[in-house]
Amino acid sequence: MGVLPDADDAAEQALERASAHAVRRPLAQALASLKRRDRDVLLLVAWADLTYEEVANALSIPIGTVRSRLNRARAIVRDALGSTDPTTEQTS
Repeated sequence: MGVLPDADDAAEQALERASAHAVRRPLAQALASLKRRDRDVLLLVAWADLTYEEVANALSIPIGTVRSRLNRARAIVRDALGSTDPTTEQTS
């Protein structure tokens, strides 16, 4: 026998899916608008979950450069998404 999902959990999951769907196109456009070097840093930190030091080593750049590129990329993406940052965890 299966367990029926809690109605609150189902509603929350539906809202999360709708929210993710709504942000998909603007996020893709924002990422496409970034310079490749800035996008690479953002993706390595946000999606590959690398540390700044690991990104610096992977791209053969100083950590300070990682920080400045990440800051610039996040600002552009945040502006494109209406001042939200998809690279930070949202808590309820």
